[in-house]
Amino acid sequence: MLMNTSLRRSTPAGGQIVVNAERPAVFDQLHRPNYSGIPKYRLVLNAIAEGIESGHWKPGERLPTEDDLVQMTSYSLGTVQRALRILVDQGLVVREHGLGTFVAQQLLRIQDPWHCRFLADDGVGFLPVYSTIISRDYASGEGEWQRYFDTAAGAQVILIERTINVGNEFEVFTRFYVDRNVFPSLWDTPMEKLNGLNFKKQITQELNVPVTKIDHFVAMEPFDPTVAGYTKTPPYAAGIALQVVACMGQERCIYYQKFFIPPTKRVLSIPDQLTD
Repeated sequence: MLMNTSLRRSTPAGGQIVVNAERPAVFDQLHRPNYSGIPKYRLVLNAIAEGIESGHWKPGERLPTEDDLVQMTSYSLGTVQRALRILVDQGLVVREHGLGTFVAQQLLRIQDPWHCRFLADDGVGFLPVYSTIISRDYASGEGEWQRYFDTAAGAQVILIERTINVGNEFEVFTRFYVDRNVFPSLWDTPMEKLNGLNFKKQITQELNVPVTKIDHFVAMEPFDPTVAGYTKTPPYAAGIALQVVACMGQERCIYYQKFFIPPTKRVLSIPDQLTD
């Protein structure tokens, strides 16, 4: 029988492991009939993620063992293992050989997302989103971004590529462009610390100026093999391309971002053109 308690156990290095073996209330729904058509592993994945987001399992805490999770969820070991593998890929949990599975110390959820807002089932709230940095480099080649930055006048445009997991349902790929001269910390900060960062909020806080104008442009376009790989769609299949241009005043571009969104039934909420 599982104990409803938090335990501390010594690690080989002499530290302590915090183990919360209590079953979270969100797991109750896994014991009811499922008529949604959602795969079982996805139900388990969502339940564990919700347990983490609600604070039931805190950063650094060890999750129950796979066998205990099987008992808690009433699903098979294979289903639980598949859910945990995806959570590892998303950065919500980490595996330590011989020690178990732990909640990541730095959760990758973006707080108060501005652009990637998909309505939840209640039609009011938004699905949680988690970002993972793929690469960071100086922008090169031709592209829409050149319309918004004056490289001839000395703009040092950097490109940050990342994936955004939306509610553990699908992956969005993004390309974010900003002038290093205006916002150097996005270049100087270690890449791993950019995971889960709300770029817009960080920019407004660091520059101490508001983003006064944001334009959104939406179109359908085929995803090249690189984009298709990150969005898990067939190469050259059509998807949604959302371009975002954020300005100070009416003309000066602070950042340009392009989102590649795979086909989804989820409703995307686009905020007002002018920020609060």
